Amino acid sequence: MEYSPKKVKSLLEEKDFNFKKKYGQNFIVDENIIDAIINKSQIDETTLVLEIGPGAGALTYKLALKAKNVLCYEIDTTLKDVLGNNIKEFSNVDV
Repeated sequence: MEYSPKKVKSLLEEKDFNFKKKYGQNFIVDENIIDAIINKSQIDETTLVLEIGPGAGALTYKLALKAKNVLCYEIDTTLKDVLGNNIKEFSNVDV
């Protein structure tokens, strides 16, 4: 799946996802912000990234394109299908 904010929002709606106040959920979907994070982090093909709270996987997707490995920890198990759908093409991502 090629990343786009519309696809992430659509997938969240399709899975009937509701943001949970107790987790303070607020997902980054703006591609400009995601690209800025990636560029300023100087991630390359030798980098191991630990992502806490990958949410729907918008940032995770872009991290997987650049990093050697991305290790994610997500506490909200209701996001399993959404996150899995966004990163299914990558063998370098573990949740």
